[in-house]
Amino acid sequence: MSESSVEGVADSLEPVRRRYLTGLFTSSLGGGMVSIVSSFLIYHQTHKASAVALIIVCSNLPALVLAPIATKLAQRWGGSRLYVYVWGPFYLFQLIPFVLGLLGYLNAVTLLAWYLFQGFVSGLGTPSSGLVRTELSPPDKASEFNGAATRATAMATMIGILVGGAALTLVGPSWIYFFAFVAGVPLVLAVVPLMKAPIATVSGSKGLAEFREVRRKTPEIRAAFRFALIIFVLSGYAVTLPALASTIGKKPIILSLLQAAGVFGGLFVVVSVRYIHRRTTWLKVQRACVAIVGAAIVYLGWVAFQSHPPYWYLITAVIAIIPLGFGLNLDSAILNAAVQVAAPAEARSSVLTAYALIPMIALPVSEVLIGGVADLTSDALALFVVGGITVLLVVLPRHASVRVAFTGIDDEHVFPESDLDSTFTIEQIEDAGQTIADQVLGPEIPNREEAER
Repeated sequence: MSESSVEGVADSLEPVRRRYLTGLFTSSLGGGMVSIVSSFLIYHQTHKASAVALIIVCSNLPALVLAPIATKLAQRWGGSRLYVYVWGPFYLFQLIPFVLGLLGYLNAVTLLAWYLFQGFVSGLGTPSSGLVRTELSPPDKASEFNGAATRATAMATMIGILVGGAALTLVGPSWIYFFAFVAGVPLVLAVVPLMKAPIATVSGSKGLAEFREVRRKTPEIRAAFRFALIIFVLSGYAVTLPALASTIGKKPIILSLLQAAGVFGGLFVVVSVRYIHRRTTWLKVQRACVAIVGAAIVYLGWVAFQSHPPYWYLITAVIAIIPLGFGLNLDSAILNAAVQVAAPAEARSSVLTAYALIPMIALPVSEVLIGGVADLTSDALALFVVGGITVLLVVLPRHASVRVAFTGIDDEHVFPESDLDSTFTIEQIEDAGQTIADQVLGPEIPNREEAER
């Protein structure tokens, strides 16, 4: 294809890109509202942090089971068709809790059953988001386009979390789910024009046996997987937020502020990466991230342990959660890019498929365990235990192989500033400068129940 033809195709997709970004914003806005409302309702009906943890269990478990089927569907239908066929019904099914609420049947049991059902639906479309994003990215402006998508998602999610708490008080929970349905429609309609394109062939993963061989031979992979497991286990602290919010007051906006603080902290990752690049080693940065997370969780536990006036309690909790969200997201970005660079090209698909499974397993297990400890003892003790163990991991000396692994990552120049402009998840990092198998969606921290669209 000639240069003029390529340019013409790119120009023809520009209106689709604009509609996609608009739809991404509206759907993320609705997703943020649903996130806050669901966690608030389930906790206040059960008064158990472990029940809140079941949201992520029900949302993620089906994706683990359906991943092979989803990959085959992507190969047969293509990314855009799979996207429309899956996410169209996904948003339509947002009307189920809306109807249940109007009939008086919206409770913790029916809501969790709905999350499990939605988990099976979204699990079938796991590869579609990455494929559509790849198809829409301009060849010469991929970083700019994905940066815009990241900003749209992050800002809309934060606004949705904040607005959702206030809207829950004003209009009740049912209409929040109706709004999520309406907000998702523009995103699905934006992808419909892409269905006219020929179906691209998607190469499947060669299996986890190949990953195990790579992991055995590559210290960078072993180190990155080890610390990714730690980071996503620590992310389970969020299961205690509904209980902490109820201690401060009964208004949903309190939980909104706590959840939004974690998202807000993640917005500083890009600026930090640009500043840190070439000024220190990423091993030191990674260790500092774990130290920040551990100290912030311990501090949050201290806040939960003390008896304070409500406003003081809220302010100090937000002060703890902002650096906590920052540390988790920065460390996640480092590890995501480390896996990208360290994975051999011939085995990249299997390595990144295995890496994408980490949050799907670690987050549900972590939230269930932390929520269980909080229910049996107290939120403060659960946070003290998690944060204390984390701080101890920082104090303990690093194994020599880990130092060698991260030194090798430093030598690869993983983080050029231009490639990480406005990116802080694996999807944006990969699209900015690295090639990752289309069927793989990398892990990310904020709001696991609100999947990347």
